[in-house]
Amino acid sequence: MGQPENEYDNGPLRPPPPAPARWGLSRVLRLATGVREDILAFVPGERAQYTSMGGVVVGTAIMAMLSMAAALYWVFGGFELFIPLAVPVWGLFIISLDRWLMSSTSMGQVGRAWRKLLPRLGLSIALGVILAEPLLLGVYNTAINERVAKDRQQEITTRESNLRICNPVPGTPEASQPAAHDPKCQGFKLSLGGDSPDALQSKLDDLTTQRDALNTTVGDDAKKYAELEQLARMECNGTPGQGLTGKFGAGINCKRLRNEADQYRADHKIDENGQKLSDLNGQITDVQTKLGDARNNYATLVNAKIQADLDEVRARQGRVGLLERFRTLDELVSENGYVRITQWAIRIFFIIVDALPVILKVLNGHTTYDRLLEKRLSQQERVQNMRSDEEIDRSAQWSDVVRHEHDLQRRMEFERIDETDRIERANYDERRNELIDALENHLMRTAIGPASPGWEPAGREHRVVDLDAEAPTQEFTRPNASGGYE
Repeated sequence: MGQPENEYDNGPLRPPPPAPARWGLSRVLRLATGVREDILAFVPGERAQYTSMGGVVVGTAIMAMLSMAAALYWVFGGFELFIPLAVPVWGLFIISLDRWLMSSTSMGQVGRAWRKLLPRLGLSIALGVILAEPLLLGVYNTAINERVAKDRQQEITTRESNLRICNPVPGTPEASQPAAHDPKCQGFKLSLGGDSPDALQSKLDDLTTQRDALNTTVGDDAKKYAELEQLARMECNGTPGQGLTGKFGAGINCKRLRNEADQYRADHKIDENGQKLSDLNGQITDVQTKLGDARNNYATLVNAKIQADLDEVRARQGRVGLLERFRTLDELVSENGYVRITQWAIRIFFIIVDALPVILKVLNGHTTYDRLLEKRLSQQERVQNMRSDEEIDRSAQWSDVVRHEHDLQRRMEFERIDETDRIERANYDERRNELIDALENHLMRTAIGPASPGWEPAGREHRVVDLDAEAPTQEFTRPNASGGYE
């Protein structure tokens, strides 16, 4: 008798099971609920509600895909090639999660059902919160874009005002205002390089300080040198005076005084300092000319620098990102109570929609399909337990067979060892008896001498035993395959 084709074919008297529904849109939608079509075929009246729940699950997955597409678009600031690949994967994950939530939620016993339902409901609500936020950004997209554009323009305007206040044209009334020297201006000072009036004025002040110090030194050295030169001239001309000889001509004192004057001129670098002073005066004149031009062109340079700085700020702003959208939405909510109410209404709606698969499962209660499924699963569990017990019994019985076979082999091995020991003992006794007989004959011949031929019994020849020769023995070989001896 052959095996039944399936678990329902238990005999010719049992009617065949009902056929599952044909493939179509309804059955495809029911796939999203995890329902078993072979069991649902027994209650075809519940197909409609499971088809509806499947539509809800598919709708939730589509909403999740739209949410992910919007989030990725705003995160990367535009369309990317991987978005069409990532969005379907996210939708497949959501539909698989909802399918598991529905197929694993049963409203059998109330206490057990709620213990299973609450974690699943919490998970679906958390997932709804995640999916609802990007969709909220899409609902308020226009208001968010307008607010972001306004905030960015305000940032540009404020920065431009601070830059102009903190970088006034030197010599103007604005440069003397307290706002131009406020500590907050440290972050708004523009670097104009060597062409800025401040830098040129600082350079001019430094050159002027060097020129004045060098001018003082040159003046003192020149005065002292003039005194030494005058004293040498008076000595050489014979002019009388204190410390002078009064003798005319280039005498010793005249030469000494002239050498002292020349040495002072060389030691104090009067010529070099005079040339350096002349160069400093030329540099001061050149810087003064540049300072005048810089003051005249300062406004143009400041405007160019401010425009370059503002262009950098605009480039840094770029496209509106996801975090900036969330921040702007929070600002709109905090400023407008109507926006706050509509935001929460839309958020709650999206959360309920995302949790709707589990909610529908709860509202349906414990259906006939659920009872059939639980019964079928219980039957399958019992059958599997019986099969497991049968497998354990089969393994135990086979273990007894193997253990008995091993015992038989062990006993046969003991018998073979005992038989070998008996044969070896018999051989040993035979050899010992032969030796004893040979020794006895030898002792007798030694005691009475060689016997005459007439003394020997008839038909028996005289035999001399060689004690050094190996005694005759009876050898037994090992048993052959048939159990005998060779």
